[in-house]
Amino acid sequence: MIVASLLVISVLGLLYFRFTDRFLRAYGLFFLILLFFVVNKGSLAESETLSGESQGPLDALRWLLLGALLFVSLREKQQRGFRIDAVLSVLVALFGLDILVSTAYAEDTRYSLLRALSYLLLLVAVIVGALRYLYWRAKCLQFFRFHYYVAMSLLPLPLLLHFIGLGAYGATVLNGQYAGPFGNQNLFGIFSALITPYVLFHWNVETLSRRDRIIDGTLLAVIFVGLWLSNSRGGLLATLISVGTYFFIVNLESRLKIMVSAILLSAAFTLFPTVKSNVMSFIRKDTIERAEITDVTTQILEERRYVLWKGVWPIYWDAKMTGYGFATSHLLAFPFSGDKVAGRHVHNSYLELFGDLGLPGIGLLLLIFYRMLSCGLNLIQRHEGYLQRNINAVFLAVFMAGLVNAFFESWMFSVGNIISLMCWLPISGIVAQWAWAPAPQAANQPAAAMPRELQTSAS
Repeated sequence: MIVASLLVISVLGLLYFRFTDRFLRAYGLFFLILLFFVVNKGSLAESETLSGESQGPLDALRWLLLGALLFVSLREKQQRGFRIDAVLSVLVALFGLDILVSTAYAEDTRYSLLRALSYLLLLVAVIVGALRYLYWRAKCLQFFRFHYYVAMSLLPLPLLLHFIGLGAYGATVLNGQYAGPFGNQNLFGIFSALITPYVLFHWNVETLSRRDRIIDGTLLAVIFVGLWLSNSRGGLLATLISVGTYFFIVNLESRLKIMVSAILLSAAFTLFPTVKSNVMSFIRKDTIERAEITDVTTQILEERRYVLWKGVWPIYWDAKMTGYGFATSHLLAFPFSGDKVAGRHVHNSYLELFGDLGLPGIGLLLLIFYRMLSCGLNLIQRHEGYLQRNINAVFLAVFMAGLVNAFFESWMFSVGNIISLMCWLPISGIVAQWAWAPAPQAANQPAAAMPRELQTSAS
């Protein structure tokens, strides 16, 4: 309970004393309640009141805070010069409509409708509030600092408790795998991947002294040591992708270093059997009984996730044009999952969405991501200052890490999941930064020519 208590005190203190923007406060409170549900709460974790699965007071508070976030989002003002991507807007509207329509033919219409409405509420908050809030550079910095302070208050203490043998007070270890302040190592892995870009930004842009750089460097070390101890393959992969994406965008020198590092790593993997053996051991997690497995392809075929995907694929394909209704197809995975709770997850957000909405739904989602990537590529190609490149790098790093990890976990369309919130709102930052640039026909107007450094707060 020590870690959970420190988290609550720290975040509430930050929102009261340091962050005064209404949107960030509403987001921070909703962020806190979702995070509180999944952190290690010690003996109190057995209480139904503190469980995210119950219908108790905290669950009602979660809905209340989502409503508050939506209310504040709708009150965010759209600034002059903000341009709207009409194609992306149409795609998102069609996607939301498809979700609503699918609830009509779901086996449990009420359950599907409630899940759909909660997700669409978050979607509106992202579209309206986050886009307008993250349009401003100064507010992006506040958004980044909030996540940096969350990382500082949440990650170092559990690792310290683990090393000194006091893990029972806030660090989780499952089957020899370190899960940090969370209930499982996979959640710890993807949380680390999505929080790392904010730490990198603070280390790369906001540190003013050698002491600050040491603190940030130590925090980054805590993240990577925790990832290695967790043996979270998806989390480590997503973290490496987020770090690589961040530095690839920042400057040309970083891109060259990344390419050289990739070449050296490939050479080491090829030339040194010990390195290859260690990597394969990490990939296999030493859980496969067949010792003759030495290649990645065979390992994939032996994975429980692959067995699960192969089992549900024919069932999902039977309803390929409509799906089984939003948030219901995961129930069909129970015979193949081995979970005690029926169909708890498919371990693949894209496959699960295909089962929910069929080809139209997954097609719309892929088109939305393609449009967002187009906005991201446009940001990379712009000739902007160092600060702006780092801001763009954070949003794109979170986006890429989320896209990859969603292939291995089913969190993308769950409003009650902290990872879903951490991914969707920063993704909107890509579009928000793209939207700042004046449209071509307005490029010669005086208002569009105003330096962005002067546009740091909403009027």
